[in-house]
Amino acid sequence: MDRQLAHGPPSERAIGALERDLTEELAPEIEALRGVPFFEDLTPEDLRRIATIGERRTFGAGEPIVTKDSVGGGLYVILSGTATVEAGGKVHRLGPGQFFGEMALLARRPRSATVTAEETVEALTLEATYFRPFLIKNPSVAVTILEGVAERLREVQDRVAREHAGTGSGEPS
Repeated sequence: MDRQLAHGPPSERAIGALERDLTEELAPEIEALRGVPFFEDLTPEDLRRIATIGERRTFGAGEPIVTKDSVGGGLYVILSGTATVEAGGKVHRLGPGQFFGEMALLARRPRSATVTAEETVEALTLEATYFRPFLIKNPSVAVTILEGVAERLREVQDRVAREHAGTGSGEPS
């Protein structure tokens, strides 16, 4: 016989204890998500729910995490280790708390960079396949993320305008 049927439904105290245990278990993931700009304004509960659809993955030194022009995947938040990003002829490093793939999470477009584990990397991954249904069920999260993406786009536009102004071409963008 099912234990729940034998003893009745779980008490609110038992449910609360399970939720606390889950939150404690997901603490590193929740903190990592808080560092992603378009998640920073979400409530702790929203972050916990997002963390539950994420997956911890480990990549060995030299292993590609994502490759340029591949389609799919999602957001990666580095929990430990360092990775090298190669995009547009430039190379830079990412470490714990940094992230990549936010556009792949929201739009199914080819990757614009190759990211390779420089040393062993542990990352929280959020796959678009699971994230989209999550957003449909949590519209307030979708709105907050949309606001964050719009802000990030404005920052990129401002940076491009500053770089363009620095070239002295004087042409409007």
